[in-house]
Amino acid sequence: MPVRYDPLVTRVLAREILSRWGGVALRSLRFDRGRRVVSLAFDDRSRLLALLHPLAGHLIGLDARARIETELGGKLHRFGRLILSDVEAPADERALLLTFSDGAGQPREGLAFELQTQRWNAVRLELTGPEPQPVWRIEAALLSRDAGHRPLRRGAPYQLPVSTRNGIDEVPSEEAWLRSLEGVDETERRSAVLRSWAWASTLNVDWILAGEAPRERLSEVHAALEAPPPRAWLGERRWGPQPYPRALEDPGGLQENGLLDTFLVAANEEGGIDALLEAIPTAEEEVAHGEAQLLIKRLRSRLKRLGKRTASLQRQLEAAGPPEEPRSAGQLLLARKSEIARGSASVALEDFDGSTRRIELDSALDVVANAERLFDEARRRERALEKLPIEIATAQDRHDKMTAAIVRVEESGPNESLWALVGGKPSGTGRKTVAKVAEPRLAYTRLVSSGGLEIRVGRGAKDNDELTFRNSAPDDIWLHASQSSGAHVILRWGRKDENPPRSDLLEAAVAAAVNSGARNSGTVAVVWTRRKHVRKPRKSPPGTVLPERAQTIFVKPDERLMNRLRPSPD
Repeated sequence: MPVRYDPLVTRVLAREILSRWGGVALRSLRFDRGRRVVSLAFDDRSRLLALLHPLAGHLIGLDARARIETELGGKLHRFGRLILSDVEAPADERALLLTFSDGAGQPREGLAFELQTQRWNAVRLELTGPEPQPVWRIEAALLSRDAGHRPLRRGAPYQLPVSTRNGIDEVPSEEAWLRSLEGVDETERRSAVLRSWAWASTLNVDWILAGEAPRERLSEVHAALEAPPPRAWLGERRWGPQPYPRALEDPGGLQENGLLDTFLVAANEEGGIDALLEAIPTAEEEVAHGEAQLLIKRLRSRLKRLGKRTASLQRQLEAAGPPEEPRSAGQLLLARKSEIARGSASVALEDFDGSTRRIELDSALDVVANAERLFDEARRRERALEKLPIEIATAQDRHDKMTAAIVRVEESGPNESLWALVGGKPSGTGRKTVAKVAEPRLAYTRLVSSGGLEIRVGRGAKDNDELTFRNSAPDDIWLHASQSSGAHVILRWGRKDENPPRSDLLEAAVAAAVNSGARNSGTVAVVWTRRKHVRKPRKSPPGTVLPERAQTIFVKPDERLMNRLRPSPD
């Protein structure tokens, strides 16, 4: 079972990793994408093992004596004499950045772990671009994806996530703490604290709020950031053993060693590293698992509908009533019709057994028609009493079959007869179809400048609008060939205080020139401005915009440069 990470766990792990391997040379790095495992082997024969599959989720340090029987796949990257020089954990975030430097102390390579629950990932980085502000560029990603506005794909620049919560650097004042909870219902206090205050998390918020002075408990979390305790705590959660840098409940779970070693203890409680690795499904097994989950979902949906139908039929049966009651009332009306005045809304008559009986009538009908209405009700009740028990039994039988089918899917997987219970197997659930799902088409192509900045080039007129107004930030740089049709180009920048480096701006301008009607000219004028200064006139054709505060630069279209800027396939 996976553990969970929060900002405090991540910060303490960063300190322990640097303490254990700082200054030690990295021998090799392996990305096993199938199992979602990253293994770092150091010169002292120890290893840092990151299990990043949703079924695993452990970051474990192993010494030279530890052996793993399960063979890892993926490409093995070997290194010269790069040493671990720094480990950074951004404030109030769940990410780690390991920096590896050469013998002269110059940073060269990096490895980032992103530890958000169920979105674990790792990216190998290379430091590129001129001094004094080189940037990290992604060399390989365990899982290529977009994390919000941060593309985690080969060739893209890499940025650590940034927290927007309050109180990152200091404990909130008593006044600020109370103000954040003012008017908040008792049941909403947990959510309010998680929204407002840095370093609070789903792992520690209940412990914080359970104390007599919650703000003081938050200050204990802050204290653990600077001076991690030498011993960690291992608690039991519904998802399994959970390591943490401090005791959150009964201190009986305190371990003898630090947090990194406690992760190994947690893994051993789950059967050991090999058991965790063996439990991770192969790609084929994941496809089968996805098909099984889809079938179970549909079976449960049918179960829910059958349950509602059975309850409805049961209510109809209970409301039906005995048919003898309206039939005898109709017979009594016909027998005493001479005693009933036309237009009566009800009548009290002597029943056949001598008692008095009141019967409600429809005043618009005569006596015979009122009697027929009662006979119709008797026949309806007879049909219900005959039909409803059969329908209830049929629905219950279907319900039992669906329940048994879910058990069979869980035990032995889906098959055609089980799919038949929900109307047949839908198209697109076969192995080949699932394995080859295409990524959504982007409105632009990607380039990477020599300085590591991302350049986005619109694919067409409609795509130009999509790129400019939906796939860029306000302070990005917008470029277009002057007085010529062509692609909109976005240079991802995002800084308000300064313009991008001249070399990156020129390369983006060349991209605009090459992808314009003036591509065969000797020199092309390219206008550029901040994207926030570009507006679209009402009812204008696709791709038509009006840039303001624009400047002009002149470049030579160069197809060879474009080829050099295209990122290599991951």
